[in-house]
Amino acid sequence: MKNTYLKIIFLLVSSMNLYAQDKTSFGLSAIYNFPLQTVGAGFRIQMPVANRFALVPQIKYMPSFNNIHEAYGGINLHYFLLNNTFTLGTRKYVNPKRPVLYLAAGVEYNRWINYEQTINTKAKKDNVLPEAGLGLSAGGNFIRIFAEGKYNIFWKESYGEVGVMFFPFNDRLLRKNNCPKP
Repeated sequence: MKNTYLKIIFLLVSSMNLYAQDKTSFGLSAIYNFPLQTVGAGFRIQMPVANRFALVPQIKYMPSFNNIHEAYGGINLHYFLLNNTFTLGTRKYVNPKRPVLYLAAGVEYNRWINYEQTINTKAKKDNVLPEAGLGLSAGGNFIRIFAEGKYNIFWKESYGEVGVMFFPFNDRLLRKNNCPKP
């Protein structure tokens, strides 16, 4: 019985790659919080888990020169509305030049480093914040630019994020099938 469960788990995990739109990537971003007028930087890893889904753990930091000095760590789930994959036969292929449009939803842990009590009674030194948003990415096989607009549901704040994603594990060459001349 235990072997059966292990086999099922192995098959599920190994089949995830068959439908992944890309391989794992990482990215850097610049962040702007519109209501607070603060800036920050972020780092993320995008891990495809199915044809239309990717898990995106991320960290963000708003430096001390802002009015609010804070750090974030969390995870988002991206659902691809427009995807850059296509199917030929039983295989999935990536067209990296096609843009990707996605919905993002997730949760973040927030540490407000220079915490002060404010009118917003929900804001504490340590917070768990749900968020939702929309994103767009475009570019080549190894480097893509992305832009996201997100909304912090708990604090009713919106922010924008722009950055670059690196896909170091994608195939280096787009191989052509050249037939030899007779």
